[in-house]
Amino acid sequence: MIASIQGKIVRKSEAHIVLEQGGIGYRLDVAPSAVSSLPPAGETVKLYTYLHVRENEIGLFGFTTEEQKNLFELLQTVSGVGPRLAMQVVDTLTPDAFALAILQNDIEKLIQVKGIGKKGAARMVLELTDKLKKSAIVPDVSALKASPAQRAGEDEVGEVIAALMVLGYSSSEAHDAVKRANPDESDTVESLLRRALGQLAIV
Repeated sequence: MIASIQGKIVRKSEAHIVLEQGGIGYRLDVAPSAVSSLPPAGETVKLYTYLHVRENEIGLFGFTTEEQKNLFELLQTVSGVGPRLAMQVVDTLTPDAFALAILQNDIEKLIQVKGIGKKGAARMVLELTDKLKKSAIVPDVSALKASPAQRAGEDEVGEVIAALMVLGYSSSEAHDAVKRANPDESDTVESLLRRALGQLAIV
């Protein structure tokens, strides 16, 4: 499998680019928002890639971050979601915003994506909630709204515990996960939350 390609941009269109590496031009389908963020033709970039192969279809998809690629792959585990709809999600929502919408059952946020209706959004929540808790995709902690009773303090440890409780874990589970994550003075909320979620995923 082709994990990434670094090469010169030969051509850009609204939803794909041609990237030249070693004399070969690779056509990559890329989200329009990502295409607009790339440098002009002639510049060198690195894109993370996903090779999609089906009986009558083959395509190479490109992403500016590994998190986008991980989200794209995760989305295709949902019943009825193919690469085109998965790319619509990547183009509309950041990985952390999508993760937060799933974990908080935010149907209104999910239906902002073209091609997703309320039934499809509900199916995504149903099928992805547990998978997201065990994935490397971390929700945007700054958007989590914990109640005063959930807040264990304004330091990183307290914010992470509050975030885990908002995501549905019990107080004891949250405290235990943070303890096993071995908080360090250099930790940010995001780094500690990622490790704590990793501890919960292996339980």
